[in-house]
Amino acid sequence: MKIDLKNKYHIAMILIVSVVCFMSAMVVLSPYTRGPQDKDADKDTIADAQDNCPNVPNSDQSDVDDDGTGDVCDTCTDTDGDGYGNPGYPRNTCREDNCPDTENANQTDRDQDRVGDACDTCPQDPLNDADNDGICGGVDNCPSEYNPAQSDADADGTGDACELPPQAQFTYVPSEPIRGEIIQFTDTTTAGGGMLQQWQWIFGDNTSSSEQHPTHQYMSIGVYTVQLTVTDINGKVNNISKQLTIIRNDPPEIPTIIGPTIGITGEQYRYNLKATDPDGNLLFYTIDWGDHTRTEDLGPYASGQEISINHSWSIPGRYMVQVQTEDTHHTQSPTTVLLVRIPQLPLLNPLFIDFFKQVHQLPFIRPFYP
Repeated sequence: MKIDLKNKYHIAMILIVSVVCFMSAMVVLSPYTRGPQDKDADKDTIADAQDNCPNVPNSDQSDVDDDGTGDVCDTCTDTDGDGYGNPGYPRNTCREDNCPDTENANQTDRDQDRVGDACDTCPQDPLNDADNDGICGGVDNCPSEYNPAQSDADADGTGDACELPPQAQFTYVPSEPIRGEIIQFTDTTTAGGGMLQQWQWIFGDNTSSSEQHPTHQYMSIGVYTVQLTVTDINGKVNNISKQLTIIRNDPPEIPTIIGPTIGITGEQYRYNLKATDPDGNLLFYTIDWGDHTRTEDLGPYASGQEISINHSWSIPGRYMVQVQTEDTHHTQSPTTVLLVRIPQLPLLNPLFIDFFKQVHQLPFIRPFYP
């Protein structure tokens, strides 16, 4: 193409090409023409003259100890200037400082907790106030729990915050209570770190008690949840709940007594007793022979079991023998009464007792058979 120097477009094109060529030449020749102050050996964009670690890239120029040597190539990063290096700097060749922000050239550490006395809040306590309550572990009455007030209600040297709580427990009798029966509740709680101070019973029928060993009656059958909450002198609380079933219990049926109804003094007579319980409970028998000598208490026996017992009368008379049963829930049966006559005829032969038993209602016999 023929260049016309009088054409302004040709002149502009010549100028542009000249500038591009000049700049390209400068880039190629720059390593050979740059001065010492512009060199950047580690290519971190910081000139070596200003770079605090010219041979290791560190564009952030971090230098925590302000010693003019960047942390990445500092062989002893030492913030407090005591000749011991801060922990966490792998390039350090100096010994690690046990108190990096406070000058302590002697590195004294009396409690051997690796924290120098110069910055140890508890220089003689290796626990170093582990619970952060401001009380050194050596004198803290509860070093593992935050308790700046150091409360110790029972003055036993152990802070309330560390006291063990009580372990609530209770028993009750009878084990199978019935409606209306008095139940004895007994607190068997194991104390923790302090003496028990309060008891709160909730019986599940909208009633409660604050006694340690209360009694209670349920007037309806059903299942009730009984809860005991105990509190000790340190304010520690624990509770336990148990289900209690109030059962229905019917009284035993009226007992039977079979045996002689007439006899003589000094003679032993056998009587057979029997009773049944609708609920199948064991039965106890109470026998009053009517002679003011003694009352027999027998049992327990199975429901429906027949038992035998002997008795004699030493004085002639008319005796009302009474028999009553009671089940294991202390529910009693009606009383059975058997009339026994012991005559006043001293010479009466026992062989004729049955005969006189039939005719004792005759007028001439009555005075001898009351």
